[in-house]
Amino acid sequence: MRTKTHWFRPREEQQPEEVGAAASIRAWRIATSAVRTLSEDGPITDRTGGHLALVEELLLFAVQYTDRLAWLRGLEDESRRRLVEAMVKRLADGIRDNSGAPDAGQAFLARAGERLNEYARIDYAGEDPGFPAYNLLGQRGCDASDRPRDLWLHGRLTEVEGPEMIADLRPVIGGLLGNLGVGAGEHLVRG
Repeated sequence: MRTKTHWFRPREEQQPEEVGAAASIRAWRIATSAVRTLSEDGPITDRTGGHLALVEELLLFAVQYTDRLAWLRGLEDESRRRLVEAMVKRLADGIRDNSGAPDAGQAFLARAGERLNEYARIDYAGEDPGFPAYNLLGQRGCDASDRPRDLWLHGRLTEVEGPEMIADLRPVIGGLLGNLGVGAGEHLVRG
């Protein structure tokens, strides 16, 4: 999958909201692809709406990674807030449109705040989320699928889907951050 990460306008014209919207499109594609792959490999949920609930957890993982990467690479706090807010709002619209429930977007927004706080307490090793973050993704993904004790699903989210998501997101988000004047190749500006 390719995502446009460079605009042909001067850098000072780029807005964090544009970057957040572009990041949300890529996150949506990655999350839905991961759930499609998981469902082809084995049962992941027995409940109605379980697939979308798992997509939501993967999206929240992508949002927290985008936020963390923007912070690590030195994006100003206000710009980072605007970027993440735009990303979450765009994803909430997608959730609302795909679920058919008018309040699904609002529920996603509320859960985003909770989940971002959970992930914020986890230390990263450079730009890699590491096992604690992947483990939280596995736990929350299993809970969302109503399979809290499913070791296969937890393992796939922790060891395969989470790391693959990050490997796909890192260069895209890095390229998008470059449009805001943050170095696309810089690592661990903050520590």
